[in-house]
Amino acid sequence: MSGSMRDVGLVAALSNHDAATFATDVRQWVEARGCRVRDEAELDASGGAGVDAVVVLGGDGLMMRVANRYADVPLLGINFGKVGFLAAVERRDWVAALGSLLDGDFVIEEGATLAASVQRDQTRLEVGWAINDVVIRSDVRMIDVELYLDARYVNTYPGDGMIVATPRGSTAYGMAAGGPVLTAGVRGFAIVPISCHSPIRTPFVVAEDTTVELLTPGEHEASLVLDGRPTFALGKGDTVLVRRGEHRFRLITLPSTNFFEAFRTKFNFQIRPDAVPTRKPTR
Repeated sequence: MSGSMRDVGLVAALSNHDAATFATDVRQWVEARGCRVRDEAELDASGGAGVDAVVVLGGDGLMMRVANRYADVPLLGINFGKVGFLAAVERRDWVAALGSLLDGDFVIEEGATLAASVQRDQTRLEVGWAINDVVIRSDVRMIDVELYLDARYVNTYPGDGMIVATPRGSTAYGMAAGGPVLTAGVRGFAIVPISCHSPIRTPFVVAEDTTVELLTPGEHEASLVLDGRPTFALGKGDTVLVRRGEHRFRLITLPSTNFFEAFRTKFNFQIRPDAVPTRKPTR
């Protein structure tokens, strides 16, 4: 992207002392380069309108909350969490990262979001939208989940629930439950059964324009969870409809960003830790 930043938002994880303290250094560094910095109060007043980007000091959870609060605004995350796939910049690299941001040396990766609603009897309830995943999760006892894709019945899955994940969210709960990892640019969603008590537990990858319906036919309690937040208590006969959301998740990536290196190191996902590639890295 060409051009420089002139108006940047700044959100820090206030529950993290290091992040809250670090925010002062970031603000001073950015303002010294002639760029205006808006804090959370200013961002909330405008809904994020008017800023070129928001810098987030925290983990992936805060990244998702900020993206939900300021829809469609590009985000750059500096990691103060544990894994950090959305907050991809490590603290040691913050000066170089912000330099690239202010100089316009970055790319915005746009990813789909998920919109969720609940059909209960004759009433449709709009529940919200998610960046990572929409999950039906049993509370205590095993539940059945009927899966329909574009109104066609696929199967009934007995177990702990079901995950519908975006490519960005596929490295989170979906991967932990045995689902596939979808890289940036894949125009589809992963559907992953959770602890399915059946040999038929293969995940699906469906196109972005697919309508996913998850029906809970049993008496046992279940919760609808959006990006890790319990959002709605599901009852017998409720149907959760999941579609591509109207918003886009816009993540700022820098020349140094390397998804595959992060995947190997953050998850220790190295079949041979001492393996050396025969090709020289392109970045």
